[in-house]
Amino acid sequence: MRNSLLWRLLGVQWLVIAVAVVISGVALEQQASHTFMAIMMRYHVDPTMIEAEFQVSSRRILLASSLVAAAIAMLTGWILVMRIVRPLKQMMVLAEQIARGDYGRRLPRHGRDEIGRLAESLNQMAAALQLIEGLRRDLVANVAHELRTPLSTLRGYLEALRDGVTPPSPETLVMLHEEVLSLVRLVDDLHQLSQFDARVSHPRSTVVNLRALVDRLTAVYGPEFARRGMGLSELYDPSLPPVEADGDLVGQALRNLVDNALRYAPLHAEVTIAVRAAAGAVRLEVSNTGEEITPDDLPHIFERFYRGEKSRSRATGGAGIGLAIVREIARAHGGETGASSADGRTTVWFSLPLARPAAAAPAGPGRPRGASAEGRL
Repeated sequence: MRNSLLWRLLGVQWLVIAVAVVISGVALEQQASHTFMAIMMRYHVDPTMIEAEFQVSSRRILLASSLVAAAIAMLTGWILVMRIVRPLKQMMVLAEQIARGDYGRRLPRHGRDEIGRLAESLNQMAAALQLIEGLRRDLVANVAHELRTPLSTLRGYLEALRDGVTPPSPETLVMLHEEVLSLVRLVDDLHQLSQFDARVSHPRSTVVNLRALVDRLTAVYGPEFARRGMGLSELYDPSLPPVEADGDLVGQALRNLVDNALRYAPLHAEVTIAVRAAAGAVRLEVSNTGEEITPDDLPHIFERFYRGEKSRSRATGGAGIGLAIVREIARAHGGETGASSADGRTTVWFSLPLARPAAAAPAGPGRPRGASAEGRL
């Protein structure tokens, strides 16, 4: 108790009051004696007895006034110190609870001064830690769920092949190979997300030829869309300025958007890959006709492992990581992501900042600087 902040502050206050009273008393007594002696000498009065009475009265008045002032100062000081110490004790308790893993407690508001701002910062920290803990638990549960199905399939068929129950037909081997590839894709996606979380993935910025990227994706995905009875088209504005980004990451983000449309768009839907101008940026978007995303699901489609339609099978809906990777790629470039779904059309997009003027300058005679980026695409 004696080592607590409360008693230390009160002790310091007592010491300051005592020193002030002593200094004031000594100075007042000396000044009063000097003035009193000067008056007595002017009127030729013997000051011995009167001076003694004057000093006794002065000391009595000084003592009484000092006690009253000290009492008032201690009362107001106690109130002020308690207003400081009580919130600090609450913050100490909250910090101990956070250290034990209890992130649900919050501090009451303490005004807008430094103590109140500190309490609000602790509340925000607790809320952030609670969110991170929830995401961690969801991640573990979702990863376990995503791994359970292909591993169970692989285990069942391998045991059947081992026991001779199922013949090793080409169809069975192809199916098992597909399950292994799905596991590899899931692990690769999780590894890439972990790199973004650790800020390990650093974009290698060059001038990207977005037209070549869109043409290539249209050519690659066109046959698959046609096989499913879906149309795939592209829309590109040739007047767009150059974009400075990592061509590999931009290509992956756009492929994830196209894969998302391939999974979720209904049969006979029309899918469009578009590159449009935005405020200080270029927006790459993939839109499709058909069933709209519900307003409750739309704000969450970029969250990890989120699936808007819970009835979708794992094979149809994917693992729910593709759009999360798109968001991380956009953030790594200083861009944004978004989605809209209305009037029978759903659009998912991400943006990239425009290239600086120096980056758009020619790198050499007869050769545009963006040629290296185009070659990588």
